[in-house]
Order: sequence, then C-alpha cells, then structure tokens
Amino acid sequence: MASLYHPFDTEALYRLDEDDNVRVTRGNAVGTFTTEGVHLSGEIRQADPQLCMWVGNNPDPLSAYQRIGRSTKIENA
Repeated sequence: MASLYHPFDTEALYRLDEDDNVRVTRGNAVGTFTTEGVHLSGEIRQADPQLCMWVGNNPDPLSAYQRIGRSTKIENA
C-alpha cells in the first residue's frame, strides 16, 4: 500500500489502507480519513487533505495504461 511521511510533520505517516482510506499515525495515535481528508475515526482528527489525495491517488497498475474506450486490460505476465 502507498505511504508517505508528511514533509513538515515527519512523525506523521499517511498510509492507504485496504478500504482505500488514509490511515494517519503519529506515535501511538491513529486517525482514519477519506482520500479528501475528511475524518472518519480515531483520535487524530485533522489531516493534510493534499497528502491524503497524494496517498490515495494510486491507480490499479493493471489498468493504469489502458486507453479510454478500450475493452482490453493489461494482464499479468
């Protein structure tokens, strides 16, 4: 899963979870946010919405290079 430390708060780790939400951890504190930075749960109640978007913007590698309108999909080799 994608993850990124905040450049100004280097203790804050932003990580995409299995539900495509962003989990922010800072020490033992945790918060869950949408990819737009909206708080869902946890004791961390504020997150950088830009970092949430960066971490959440990870296309599926099998379809990332698929042209719009084509029905073919890149298959694993």
